[in-house]
Amino acid sequence: MADLYAIELALTLSASTPEPVLALIREHMEPYAEDGVAEDGDEGDDFAPPPFKVLAARGPAYRVGGECTAALTRTPAGWTLTARQEIHAESLPDAEQLLNALTPHLTTPEAPLGTLRFYEDPAPEPITPDASGAVRLS
Repeated sequence: MADLYAIELALTLSASTPEPVLALIREHMEPYAEDGVAEDGDEGDDFAPPPFKVLAARGPAYRVGGECTAALTRTPAGWTLTARQEIHAESLPDAEQLLNALTPHLTTPEAPLGTLRFYEDPAPEPITPDASGAVRLS
């Protein structure tokens, strides 16, 4: 039995979103290094995998169907982030952490950020910040 979730995001960030927040999004979108080679090109037995990147997957999803994608686009009103990813249950806190970094910069803070669906469930649940602006996925 798998513990996979489909997470779909469709949100708009304000034009004043600080560069460190945009850099965080871009970091989560970068693909992982291949073949166990560290980012700086060093190989070794002590190479640890990088932290989980919430938006890095591309291509066919394993269990949830469809494609894994992510795009950050500049618009006249700010930035749009659209993504569809397949993540394991143990990575939900990583997704929460990323979304919580974004919520202060949303143009419509009360609107859903997207949806989350356990792969066996027929319908997704909306991802909406609570009254304090925090996102809870688990």
